[in-house]
Amino acid sequence: MIKPSGVGFNECTRDNLQVVNLDGTIAPSDHKPSKDLGFHLDLYRIRDDINAIVHCHSPWATGYASAGIEIPCLTVQTIEKIGRMPLIPLSKEGGPQTDVDISPVFVDPSVKAAVLANQGTIGVGKDLMSAQYLAEIIEETAHIAYVRDTLMAAHGKTAADLPQYGTAADAQAAS
Repeated sequence: MIKPSGVGFNECTRDNLQVVNLDGTIAPSDHKPSKDLGFHLDLYRIRDDINAIVHCHSPWATGYASAGIEIPCLTVQTIEKIGRMPLIPLSKEGGPQTDVDISPVFVDPSVKAAVLANQGTIGVGKDLMSAQYLAEIIEETAHIAYVRDTLMAAHGKTAADLPQYGTAADAQAAS
């Protein structure tokens, strides 16, 4: 299933969600599926452990993505639940964001989330609740990173002044 185009998450119901087969066949409906259907199908095809995808345009994470800055994994929760959030750049051909080939990033089974430059976030999971949980962590982490960076700049510090942890293994090695 995929959210219909032009319908917000809070407006999704059983009646308007789009049923789509892995071959791209769309069940008859009064609604059009999201224009991001192609990359959703690609992700489902490349990883058997992906049963749900939450793609959203949350403001803090999209702000980082629009600036071309990877969101740092700052909290224990982010490190343990996500590990890293690669930044996927815009299409080199200058086409719409949905022309970007997202699937190579997710071939690595350790990648659970990514950020699309100028577009939004992707969280994947075994079910909708776990994918949504990752999407929430991404947004919270981006917000925390922005607050941290703003406060550090006000005090003449940079992220280079702090220890950096990108994965759960990095955090364990540092402790």
